[in-house]
Amino acid sequence: MSLETLLDQVREVYDIVEVVSNYVTLKKVGRNYLGFCPFHSEKRPSFTVSPEKQIFKCFGCNAGGDVVTFYMKIKGITFREALLELAEKAGLSIEKQSIGERKEKNELVEFNYKIAKFYHQLLFIHSSSEIARYYLKERGVSEETIRNFLIGFAPFEGRILASYLRSSEADFKKAEEVGLVKKIEDGSYLDLFRGRIVFPIFNVKGECVGFGGRTLEKEVEPKYLNTPESKVYRKSEILYGLYQAKEFLKKENEGFVVEGYFDFLSLWEKGIRNVVASCGTALTEKHIKILKSLTNNWNIFYDGDVAGRKAALRTISLFLKESILPKVVTLPEGEDPDSWVRNQNLDVYSLKERINSLTLEATFFVFEFFKKDFLKNPSQVFKEFIEIFKPVTHPIIKNKIIKDLSFYLEIPENEIRKLFSTQENWLSKAETFTLSEERGENVLKIISQFLVNFPEYFSELISSGLLTFLEDFLDSIYAQFLIQFYEEYKSKKRNLELWENIQFQEVISELLLAPPFEKPEEVLSQIKEYLIKQTKKKEIKKIAENLRLLEIKGKKEEIEKYLWFVKSSLNYNNC
Repeated sequence: MSLETLLDQVREVYDIVEVVSNYVTLKKVGRNYLGFCPFHSEKRPSFTVSPEKQIFKCFGCNAGGDVVTFYMKIKGITFREALLELAEKAGLSIEKQSIGERKEKNELVEFNYKIAKFYHQLLFIHSSSEIARYYLKERGVSEETIRNFLIGFAPFEGRILASYLRSSEADFKKAEEVGLVKKIEDGSYLDLFRGRIVFPIFNVKGECVGFGGRTLEKEVEPKYLNTPESKVYRKSEILYGLYQAKEFLKKENEGFVVEGYFDFLSLWEKGIRNVVASCGTALTEKHIKILKSLTNNWNIFYDGDVAGRKAALRTISLFLKESILPKVVTLPEGEDPDSWVRNQNLDVYSLKERINSLTLEATFFVFEFFKKDFLKNPSQVFKEFIEIFKPVTHPIIKNKIIKDLSFYLEIPENEIRKLFSTQENWLSKAETFTLSEERGENVLKIISQFLVNFPEYFSELISSGLLTFLEDFLDSIYAQFLIQFYEEYKSKKRNLELWENIQFQEVISELLLAPPFEKPEEVLSQIKEYLIKQTKKKEIKKIAENLRLLEIKGKKEEIEKYLWFVKSSLNYNNC
C-alpha cells in the first residue's frame, strides 16, 4: 500500500474529535467542538474541531489541519512519522518500503548516538583531550552541562573514528552517509572531525541526528563544521538544544533564539533554559513553525554587530509570517550572547532583568536600525520598513505595527496603511463579495475557497485563464496551494507532498471552516469574468510592450506587420 492510500485509510479509521479529546478538553458548540489550543497559551478558547469536515483550526495561532497534522504537532514528529504511527496503532498494513525506510533511519539514529558517546568518552580519556577540557572550562561550560549535552572531543589524529569503526563495513558506510568520514584514494577512511569540540545534535524526540564541531586551532578553517543533511538530519527543521529546552519553553511561555552552540550553552549555564539555537544555518520558516508550537513569545538574541542586527531584521519577517511579533535583545557593538553573558557576574534573576533592559520591541528595533538612513533618504528607507513588516497578516499585530511606525516616523497612519496589502475579513462575507482588480491576493483566497469546496469547476476556471493569473502571484501561499491542488485533481491521485505541507494544511482548514457561499453559481460566474478580464489585460500589456520594443529599435515595417497580425487575431477570436 502506498503512503497516499494509507493517508486516506487513516483518515477513515480515526475520528479527529476522539483523537484530539485525548489531549484537549473539548466542548460541543453548535456543529463543532471548542477548546483551549494545546499549541499556544490563550485565555479564551479559540481551538475549533469540525467532526463534519474532520479538521481542526486554531483562530489564535493559525494552526490547522487534519488528524495526522494534529498528531504530528502534538507529538513533535514529522507528518510521515505521524501517519505511520497512527497506521500502526490502527493495525493498517504499511508498504514494505516504508518499514524499510523507518528501519534504516532508526539504524542511523542509533549509529549517531553510538558515535556521540564515543566522542564524549574521548573528551575524558584521550591523551590529548586536556586542551579540549581546558577550552570548555574557559568558555564557562561545566562538566554537568558537558554530560547533559553529550559534548565530545575529536582528536587531532585523522583516523581515530575510522579505527574505532574498522571492524564493521556497515558502520563505515553509515559514517560516510552522515558525513563523519570520507573514503580516500587508497581505499581507507579519513575522519572529517579532527581537533574539534563535538556537539551532538538531537531532534525534538531526543534522537541524535547530526554533529557540529568547533576547531581548537586558530588557523584552521572553517571554525565550525557541521555534518551534511542526511535521511535523519534536516538543518531547516532542527534546532540545537530544543529537546532539552522544550519543557522550559512551555513552562516560561517565552523563549530566546540564538545563533551558535556557545551562545546557547552560556545562557543555559547561567540558568536561562528557555533557549534554542540554529545549527550552522540561518533560521528558516520551518524553524519558526516549530518554535510557534511551543510559545508565541520569542526574543531574538543575536550578535551586536551590523551582521547580527541584519540577521535579526530577516528573522523578524519570518516570525511575522507566523503572526508572531518578536522582541530583539540589543547587545553592544562587538559583543555576542556568549561573551556578553559570561561577562555578566549576575545570578539568573538579575541576568534576566539585565537582558530585559536591553530588549526592544521589533518595530522600535527596526526604526533604530534605519533611523540615520531615514533622515538622509526617507523614501528609500520607508520601502525597507514596509518590506520587513509586510508579511504580517494578523490584524491586531498589523494595527500595532502601523501605529508604531506612524509614531516613530511621524507619518499619518492612513498613509502607512495604504502600503500594506488589504487584509479584510473576507471569509465572513464570502457570499456577498464583488471581485476587484486591485485586490489580487483576496481574489486568490476566494478562488481557493471556491475550488476546495467545488473542485469539479477546475477545468472551467483553467479555461478562463486561472493558471495565467497565478503566474503573477507565485509568492502567495494561496497560489502555491492552488497549483499543487490542481496537480492532484488532474492526476486523480492523492499527493502526499500537498497534504504534509503544514502551511497548506492551515490554508485548507481556514478555507473549509469559512462561511459557505450562498450562491456558488454567481461566485463561479464572477470568478470566470474576473479571470477573463485579467487575461485580456495581460495580453494587451504584452502587445504594448512588444510595440514599444519595436519602436525603440526603429522597425516601422515590423510594427505594421505586428499590428496587422494582432488585428487579424482579434477578428478571428470575435468570429
